[in-house]
Amino acid sequence: MVCAAMRLSLQISIVIGLTALLAGSYWLLDDNGKASAGKSSRQATATLVLTETVKFAEDQLLIRAIGTGEALKSASIYPSVAGEVEGVNFVAGQRVQMGDVLVRLDAKHQQLAVKLADVALKETARQVRRLERLAPTGAASVARLQTAQAEHASARLRLDQARASLNDRTVYAPFDGVVGLTDIERGDRVSNQTLIVTLDDRSSILVNFNLPEEFAARLTVGDLITMAAWTDHDTELQGMVHSLGTRIDRVTRTLRVKAVIPNPEDRIRPGSSFDVRLAFKGRRYATIPEVAVLWSRDGAYLWRVTNNKVEKIFVGIVRRDKGRILVDGPLKVGETIVVEGVQGLRPGQLIKTEPFESAS
Repeated sequence: MVCAAMRLSLQISIVIGLTALLAGSYWLLDDNGKASAGKSSRQATATLVLTETVKFAEDQLLIRAIGTGEALKSASIYPSVAGEVEGVNFVAGQRVQMGDVLVRLDAKHQQLAVKLADVALKETARQVRRLERLAPTGAASVARLQTAQAEHASARLRLDQARASLNDRTVYAPFDGVVGLTDIERGDRVSNQTLIVTLDDRSSILVNFNLPEEFAARLTVGDLITMAAWTDHDTELQGMVHSLGTRIDRVTRTLRVKAVIPNPEDRIRPGSSFDVRLAFKGRRYATIPEVAVLWSRDGAYLWRVTNNKVEKIFVGIVRRDKGRILVDGPLKVGETIVVEGVQGLRPGQLIKTEPFESAS
């Protein structure tokens, strides 16, 4: 009796287990059916995305170089002859005009030479006048008159020579500018190898810099250039190309360029360094919002809309600019790309579009 009861209990347990298994299978099949139906429903419904029409823009290339300033005119002034300094007529930093006397050398002997030459010239002139009166009457020969005339001409040249020698004893400013420091003082003995002073015309500053070879043909005299002094990056200076070199340097592969900037307040000194900036127009590229670009193992890509369906296209990133990106890829003007709603898209997926601009 006990064994029969145990077998009955085991049979009842098996029946209950089978019943539960069948019920669970039915429930799972029913739930999967509902899920499949929902999935099919979602696939049939178009996904809403925000789109934008592709536009193209020129790439702006910014080239930066280090420049060095120099005076518009600059001279190192030496005396023409040796002599003793009689007077120094300037102080460092003084602004002088062209022709102003800077230094005088002792000129006593040269002054005497001028007086002697002047006396000789007057004497030969008197002789010429006398012989010109006598020659027509035969009292003096024509040959004697010609000799006197030649001596008169020589005397005039000797006077000019003496005056030039006297003028060499004075050092003049060759142009308007500002004189620098000097070690010359009254009583010093100088030669034509002695540096008297430097003179700079700082009304404008020339900025020397080197331009990469690939941009050499795109710069011409008169082009505008932006720069800033390294000591004052907040102050932007506007200049223009003053002159261009004629050859590309074979070592650095650059072209030497000189730009000129005005210096009316005399704030910039020759020798100052500058941050030179040149803007060039590059190729035309598609410009798109940054949020439209996605990344994968194969690189950057975006979604292009064709007949209300999306396709993945890979692009190269050229440059970022204020929330937008210039990209290089198989895009044409007027095509449509997805800007927002890009997550979860698949190639060939049906979409519904709204303009990104109006949504913004």
